[in-house]
Amino acid sequence: MKPKNLKFPFSWDERRPAVHEGVLIVPQYYEEHGLWQPSEEFFPSDRPVCVEFCSGNGDWIIERAIANPSKFWIAVEMQFERVRKIWSKMHNQSVENLLIVCGKAQEFTKYYLPKTSVDEVYVNFPDPWPKERHAKHRLIQSEFIELLSGVVKNQGVVTYATDDPPYSKQMIQVMLSDPNWKHLFPEPYYVQNWDDYGHSWFRNLWKEKGRDFFYMQFERL
Repeated sequence: MKPKNLKFPFSWDERRPAVHEGVLIVPQYYEEHGLWQPSEEFFPSDRPVCVEFCSGNGDWIIERAIANPSKFWIAVEMQFERVRKIWSKMHNQSVENLLIVCGKAQEFTKYYLPKTSVDEVYVNFPDPWPKERHAKHRLIQSEFIELLSGVVKNQGVVTYATDDPPYSKQMIQVMLSDPNWKHLFPEPYYVQNWDDYGHSWFRNLWKEKGRDFFYMQFERL
């Protein structure tokens, strides 16, 4: 199965929430998200649910889903061309415990994830928007963390991975300022070596370029 085999199911004017070929479409610039009702089929309650935001080409989550078949995995990626690559890997490797979401992390979390349904969240190498005037576009902001607080179970864990030092500081600051979370790593609240964390296209790229990594974990209280 090739990425090009996955076709977008409708035109821009016809856009709506829909599950198509194992992909949940969360349309952008859409005002009726709240009408969609999640079902047990897509959000099972009988096993841990793990969500990766910013899934990219899907290397990390495909690897994790195969290694952990007792868990249900959700890959959230905004760019359809990347979603197609995840979809291709899912089919070619016969991964059955994975739902792919094509949409923005904020909208999926706010409107589509059931309350207290998630056991683990991973945000791997999100776009750092390095220019100060673009920092408002970063995913890890207090508004998004508030949304996560509603969908992550008590004692659920959020893990961040980034190669960008300023963004890592922002992640830590935002999490420490929210009373719903506690840090799991001692000060400075991150580790830089995590050998069995898993591989992704961005992780491999930044490793080749000699970048330092920052891994952070927080638990929902």
